[in-house]
Formats: sequence, C-alpha cells, structure tokens
Amino acid sequence: MTRLFTLALVLLFSFNSFSQTFKVDTIYKHGSIDNRVNVVILGDGFTQAELPNFTEEARKFADFFLNYAPYNAYRNYFNFFSIATPSKESGVSNPGNAPDAYPDQPVGKKDTYYGASFGEYIHRLVVVQNYQRLTDVLAYNMPTADLVVMLVNTPFYGGSGGGIAVHTLHTTANTIGVHEIGHTFSALNDEYWAGPQYGWEAANMTAISDPATVKWKNWLNETNIGVFPHGEGEAAKWFKPTHANCLMEYLDRPFCAVCKEATAERILQIVSPIDRSFPENTREIVLQGDPTTFRLELVEPEPSSLKVEWFLDKKLIKTGNEIRLNAADMQEAEGTLLASVFDTTLLSRREKMEDQRTKAVQWTLVKSNSPQAFELKVSDASICPGEFSVITASGCRGDITWSTSETGISINVKPEKTTSYSATCKTTGQPNLTASAQITVFEQPKASATNTGPYFEKATIEIAASGGISYFWNGPGGYLSQVQVSLIENATVANAGTYEVKVVDINGCTAFATTEVRVDPILAVENPSDEILQVSPNPAKGFVKIKTKLGGRSLFTLFDINGRKVLDKHFENQTELNVQKSAGLYLYRFSNGGREVAGKLLIE
Repeated sequence: MTRLFTLALVLLFSFNSFSQTFKVDTIYKHGSIDNRVNVVILGDGFTQAELPNFTEEARKFADFFLNYAPYNAYRNYFNFFSIATPSKESGVSNPGNAPDAYPDQPVGKKDTYYGASFGEYIHRLVVVQNYQRLTDVLAYNMPTADLVVMLVNTPFYGGSGGGIAVHTLHTTANTIGVHEIGHTFSALNDEYWAGPQYGWEAANMTAISDPATVKWKNWLNETNIGVFPHGEGEAAKWFKPTHANCLMEYLDRPFCAVCKEATAERILQIVSPIDRSFPENTREIVLQGDPTTFRLELVEPEPSSLKVEWFLDKKLIKTGNEIRLNAADMQEAEGTLLASVFDTTLLSRREKMEDQRTKAVQWTLVKSNSPQAFELKVSDASICPGEFSVITASGCRGDITWSTSETGISINVKPEKTTSYSATCKTTGQPNLTASAQITVFEQPKASATNTGPYFEKATIEIAASGGISYFWNGPGGYLSQVQVSLIENATVANAGTYEVKVVDINGCTAFATTEVRVDPILAVENPSDEILQVSPNPAKGFVKIKTKLGGRSLFTLFDINGRKVLDKHFENQTELNVQKSAGLYLYRFSNGGREVAGKLLIE
C-alpha cells in the first residue's frame, strides 16, 4: 500500500513533542486499515460546545462522498474516521484584503486549533496555517491516514486541495469537498483556468493536443470528451478533456470520465482486492486423497468487476473465488497453485494496466499418498543445569506449534529439570501430527573445598576438594593446580587468601567452591596477657598447664617452628598437655568462640 502522507507525518512527528491524543470516532469501517483507503475528517473553528455539530457534519460528508461516482463503486474500499479537536473561538480567520473578499463576511483573526484562514490574495482559498499541529494530531491519533479532509466552521464559500482537502460548511459544502479531494487524492487539476502557475501535466491536463497521442485518447469516442484548450493566450497552451462538463470546472457537474478513471486507478493502487486467502499458510500444502479447499476473501466493487482465475502449474483450471484440489489433480510430485485477481472496471481504459492491477496469491503444493513422518531431533538430549538445547522438527509441511506456545521449526530451551516437550504439525488437508522429545537435566555437582589451616609461615598448606572427578584450582599469586588435594609447602603470607576450585563430575557438569586460607607471620606472634590465657611453665619440660578465664569450649593447637601442627586439644577452663617433644621453639594458637590469640612456647 502506498501512503505518502503517512511518511510525511512520521518525518514531521519526530520533531515535535507537544501533541495531544484525541478520541478517534469510526464513521465507517469496511475492513482492515492495512488494506483500505483510510479517510480522516478533522474540524477547525468548532468550540467544545460545537463539537457535536462537527461530528454530524463529518458523517454527512462521509455519506455524500460514498454515494458520489466513482467512489460509490468502491465504497467497500474506504474507511472513514473523525477526530474532534475543540477550538478556543468559533469560526475562521478572515484577513479581508483579497480582491474577491465577501463584503458581508466579518473581518478578523480567530483563535482556532489549526488556524484555518481565508486567503489574502484569493479569498475563497481557505487553508490551514498551523500545519505542524495538523501533522502532530494525525501522527499521534491516525498515522495510517491516506486522505485527510478538514471541515472549517463557517457558512461562507471556500476550500482548497493539496496535502489535505479543505472545505467550509457552505450550502454546497459537500460538493466542494469532493472537488478538493479530486486535487488531494487523485492529483487532478482544475479544469477552469486558474493562471499559468497552475499549468502542469496531470491526468486531466496536458500540453499535447494531438487526439492520437493525448493521454485520454481512449475516451474520445465518449460524449463530451475531447481535447479542449483552457482558454486564450497562455491558457491556450494547455488542454483538458471536457468543456464545462466536469466537477473539476463546475460544482454542479459530475466527474468526467477521465477524472473518474484517475480516481479509480488511485483507489486500486492503494487497496488490494484480496483481503485474505485460505489456507493462510502458502509455503507447502500437501495434497492427498481428500480434497483441500483454497479460497479468496475479496473486497468487491459495486457491481463486482473482479476476474478471478486459478492456475495449476501455470495452466488455467478454474475461475471464481474458490477451488478444491486433491493429489489426483497434480501431474508432478510438486507444483504451484496461483490465484490471480484483476479488476476489469469499465471506469478505466488505460492500456497495459493488467500487470499493475493484478493481485495474486501462490501456494506451493506437494503430492503425497502417505502420511508425513513427523519427528523431533534434540541437539543435546542430556544437559547440565543452566545449559540450553535446541529441538528441531522435521517432516512437517504445515505450521508447527510447540508445547511452549512457540511456533516455528525449532525452539531453544533451558529446562531446570528433566522435561518432555511436544510439537504439533498442522497441515491443510491432513490430520494433525504430534511428536515429543525429552531432555534430561543432570543434578548439579555438590562441590566443596576445605583447608587444614590456619597456618603460620613455613607451614605446608593443604587444600582439598570433593564432589567430582576432575578439579581445577586457582588462588592467590596465580596459583593453579589440577589435583583433588593440593599442597603448598613453605607457606608465606602471600599464600593467604581465597582458593577457588572448579569441580567437574562424571556427566561433565561443573560447580564451584571456595576456601579461605589464613597464614600468619611468625614474627607477629607475641605471648598473650594472663587475662586471656596462662601457659606455664614456659619454658616447659615434659608437661605444660593451659588455663583460661574464658568460659565455654576452647582449642589449643601447637605448631613446630616450620608451621607443622604437633598437637591440638579441646578443653574447658584448664588442661594439662604432654609436651615431651624435641627441644626448641614452638608456636601455639588458642581460640575460644570469636576470641583467638597466638604465642610462643620453649620446650627444653
């Protein structure tokens, strides 16, 4: 569908942010806005109290328009809407300085929504001055408009055509509106002489006077159609198809045949006569023994002038809106069915229009005498938690719907637990087919990481992991290891920190665990105060007594000078330890709840 006005609206709309949303009233809706000529009627100079009058005038104009030839033949091709926008003042601005200004019309400026005004040089030329507001209203409320009509609230004669059609509420208002729409919608020129600035090639105006080549040559055998000059002097250079016999020259005349032709072609340029086609899926239709029905839902002119033809593998086999086929109708295993619709309207005699005016739908056909083999294939039938798997359907020549409510040939799934998925194949002319597939989700490995610390410097750090069959450690200072139990000898403070292990189980699933390693420097160890811990005698020989004033369970751990643990013991309040060890300096660590101290013990 061609919508030049819509494109202009989008461009203008992007520069304005002061628009309002108004109620859009539906006057007539004959079909989808995507396949109709959408006419929007606006009003200017109507106050809030006068808006009911605007609504009534809009409906009157829609009725008049749809009963005016040639629009009456294509009434089903049009939707009509109205948008009421209140003005602060009633009426229309009138500068009053044009040579042809009406002497009985009040002069002055009116504060109206779109700023409509009579012309300064040609009085009857009523135009909208606030075009930005117009485009904003349409962009926010009806961006799909194909034709915009503006009703101006004044009884004085006037109007204009161009980007939009404007007319007043004069007694001939509706006819003025249809005349102006001739300019706006069908790109027709006036057939009265408006001046050399309005002379250009149009459907009903040309500089060619030769009857053999003039653009309306196919109508020259009709009454009142000829090649007429627009007048004398400069006007004699331009020619029109009628003399005083067309709405584009006099309001009391109908459209001439040439103008009707241009209008009909414009309508058919926007609207396809095919509203819908069935089956809606056109990719592959499998034909079997039972016949499949193919049907077109058409937008019919009045009277109908549509020629519908059905071609099977480019061979004409039927006319009409519907056809039924089965496998026996096909000569080959695969083929095509094409439905073409051409409007044979007598309103147009333009040559070589069949290609432009023909609309078509094509289906791909497959001949089959056996059921389809419909199945699902899974990229990974067993996955770890958090992983994806792709399920792909094959053997369906129709539409596929999944148990996940998705459609299409394949889906990407991430189940949290073992899950079964199903898909249904719907093919016209065949029973529905269903297939299923299961994806197994393994359990997450139960990874753990521990260490035997805390440690003093020079000790051997031991970190261990469990839960899998492979282990990958990393830690402070770029530490890496791939063994389950890892040893770090001659520990320093730099070895302290967080060690992380990646655990991989037999299914290839992974999990992570961490352990925090503490390494204390030996030089930082000072004997604690007696308020917390008493270790005596120190130096010791054979036995040592440990005593604390802290309540609850305590732990005393003894290390040699290299940081290796020699012994440990849990106790409450006090205990005695056998320290018959090699003579030398030892380190100890005492902990009780959240309290922890370290010290030195000399054994003789």
